[in-house]
Amino acid sequence: MVCFSRANTQEDYPVLNKTVTDNAHLFSQVEIDDLDQKLTAYESKTTHQIVVLTINSLGNNTIENYAYKTFNLEGNRFGQKEADNGILILVAKNDREFRIEVGDGLTPIITDAFASRINRTNITPAFKEEDYFKGIDEATSEIIKLIDSPEYRDEFDKLIEEESNVPLWGKILFGLFLVAFLGTFIFFGGRILIQGFKQLINLYKGLITGKISILMFPLLLLLSLFTIAFSLPFVIMPIFFAVAMITQIYDEEGLNRLFSLVENSGYLNITNAILFAIGICFIIPLAIAYSTRSKKRYVPIKFSLFKSDKSYMSKNFSSGGINSGSSSSFSSGSSGSSFSGGGGSSSGGGSSGSW
Repeated sequence: MVCFSRANTQEDYPVLNKTVTDNAHLFSQVEIDDLDQKLTAYESKTTHQIVVLTINSLGNNTIENYAYKTFNLEGNRFGQKEADNGILILVAKNDREFRIEVGDGLTPIITDAFASRINRTNITPAFKEEDYFKGIDEATSEIIKLIDSPEYRDEFDKLIEEESNVPLWGKILFGLFLVAFLGTFIFFGGRILIQGFKQLINLYKGLITGKISILMFPLLLLLSLFTIAFSLPFVIMPIFFAVAMITQIYDEEGLNRLFSLVENSGYLNITNAILFAIGICFIIPLAIAYSTRSKKRYVPIKFSLFKSDKSYMSKNFSSGGINSGSSSSFSSGSSGSSFSGGGGSSSGGGSSGSW
């Protein structure tokens, strides 16, 4: 029912030759035949191609990337070449995840919001009861009705608006919550992040002016990097959470599509992450340290193997915290360590879900 040209690694995806490919054995043979008959008949009538694929595991892949790569694989490319009118429903059994991947030609009809509602109201409830055929059968029927009937699409859209309608007082309370709760996390994390970055600058400045010994430098560098790493979740996660809540797409179509587009762009990889980290943690602070080491008088570049300047160490890496002209610390008092811790094609349209 499915052909593989190579072993199914993360970069190898199945070439499908039927409308229903049940590699995870979620359906009985009768159920496979019923789905295949319905989807084949609909394709013959309209040329719209709906394909169902079940797999056991995604491995290290994401449901969005697996669906995107399978959809656009040469030999698949569901739907007609010019119309891009294909849809792939992917189910990963062991991961308990699924996705409706929509071809570009059908995204104006089967929008992300429509696909998300089908996931919530048809697939997820049935899958929780382990009735996989019911979930997929109802989902494909909904998709067919949405494609065929503009009137049904209008009704469907009204249902989504009613479900997502939030009263004004609720929006105000929610906004206050975001400002107070998430703002606190971002402020706290941001201060630690700034502290860690200033610490890096002072560390490099001390190294290139001989005030911090080469032997002491690695330990202080690790502590500074730990401070920065500790702060990042407090800054990044509240921002993503706020975006998700504001747009009412918590862990669903909007964020998943954004992540999918970023991942498929090729910019999100280990090499770029390493280069970014090197720039932020090494190149930029070192360049700032070099250019700001001299203020009132010229300070030459020199290195010290063993001896560190106790005054410089005390001023920048002990009770006073990071100092940039005056004593500063994140504690309310005047003391505390500055190291406090730290065919057809798809562009990714559709919606993911889990059960």
